[in-house]
Amino acid sequence: TAVDRDYYGTPDYRDLDSDVDGISDAVEKGTGTTPVDTDNDGTPDYRDLDSDGDGISDAVEKGTGTTPLDTDGDGTPDYRDTDSDNDGITDAAEKGSGNTPLDTDNDSTPDYRDTDSDGDGKPDAQEGTIDTDGDGTPNYRDLDSDGDGVPDSSDQCPLIVGTANDNGCPSDFDGDGIIDTVDL
Repeated sequence: TAVDRDYYGTPDYRDLDSDVDGISDAVEKGTGTTPVDTDNDGTPDYRDLDSDGDGISDAVEKGTGTTPLDTDGDGTPDYRDTDSDNDGITDAAEKGSGNTPLDTDNDSTPDYRDTDSDGDGKPDAQEGTIDTDGDGTPNYRDLDSDGDGVPDSSDQCPLIVGTANDNGCPSDFDGDGIIDTVDL
């Protein structure tokens, strides 16, 4: 008997979407003679429910249209891209735990597609994954990254990782979470 992985009654070799993720097998197989296995887990993408292994299902990452989403416009569809918004933070880190991807700022854009996950006006790539104030929340999700009681969105002296501030504000050029004046 023929294999029917989705149990819909159509054998996989005749099924146009054998893993039922909304992305056709023809697209997921790629153009070569060997099927694409983006995350190198031994399961070809057309049979893999999470082709890039980031913990977010292909069905969610593909979006709702007929053309798979490419959030950062780099030519790699989100379901094969481990950093869909190209902010330097992996989708796996930005998705959070559970089945529903995180949307920290509740703007209807999940964090793994949002370039400003906490909605404070500072890009995630700038805020980084360190936890400057040690409160357990990485800066890109923290509304008060330096713990000074002033929200990042209105903080006149935010700690900016990887830059030397020339305006009298603290800086952390090496990105270790310790301001440069203390960091020896």
